Amino acid sequence: MKPLVFICLLFAGVLASCGSAKYASVPVSVNYAAKLTLNPDTACVLIINRLAFDSTKITNKKKLGVLRSGAYSAIAAAQKQLMQLKGVRLINLADSVPFTVNTDSIKQLAANHKAGYVLTLDNFTADIVLNGIDGTGADRLAYYNTKATVQFTLYEANGLYFKKLKGEADDPQSESTYQGFFAELIVHPTIKRNGAAISYSARNAALNALKDYLPFSITNNRPLYNQGDELHAAVLQIQAGRFDMAFKVLNPLVDSADVQLASRAAYNLAVIYEAQGDMEEALELAKQSDQKQQNVFAATLIAELNKE
Repeated sequence: MKPLVFICLLFAGVLASCGSAKYASVPVSVNYAAKLTLNPDTACVLIINRLAFDSTKITNKKKLGVLRSGAYSAIAAAQKQLMQLKGVRLINLADSVPFTVNTDSIKQLAANHKAGYVLTLDNFTADIVLNGIDGTGADRLAYYNTKATVQFTLYEANGLYFKKLKGEADDPQSESTYQGFFAELIVHPTIKRNGAAISYSARNAALNALKDYLPFSITNNRPLYNQGDELHAAVLQIQAGRFDMAFKVLNPLVDSADVQLASRAAYNLAVIYEAQGDMEEALELAKQSDQKQQNVFAATLIAELNKE
């Protein structure tokens, strides 16, 4: 899917601690046009929940509560986005507590509420995973991502015709010093302690599921290499939206004899091109970065740009 020309830099923040942080973050918003539309003559959408979490498999009550909250966040996100479509009315029968399962007939529900469509939440899963390890020696950092998957079904009022809508999200969650395999098992972030991150990714997964029906926006949180005077100077320009100034700093560094510096400069340039909407050049620079010195940031960017 080709992004529209309108691409904006939303904001910049720092992933690591303030001061001489090695990495910074620049979320970039990419907007997509809707591919499908609902029939304007019957565009009342009824939303129900058909997901029942198995408490025999998820025995930790706090974890179960976080997953239920995440699932409801997905429903709420779907409702909010569909309400913004012209001519669409929403009726939401799902409740956040106790998150009741509705097993009534789709056809009967649509008739009772005079709805042209019924959107059901069928499944929701989430986890926090180790996304990668970067750096060497004592400077190694572990990067964690929150992953969420949501499954909706959009039925027509007759209950016979439907479309499965699956959405996924993979969002940066946190970072910490990597101290080895066994230590990582201890400090690995858990679902039950990260409800906000789970709900955030649930909302993004819902948007991903509905993207064919929405003017859809993806926010890619791109880390930037910030270590060293030259890279730091470029990052400040990127954060300020002065891409031309950042380019002047980074472009000569791509040919540096210092392979690590050249690799990191190429990656930061790739992020600049992505922020400006030039996906082909962004992909080329990301590949150059990974060829000069393999790194998690470039590999992730290459994989995501190849999906566009």
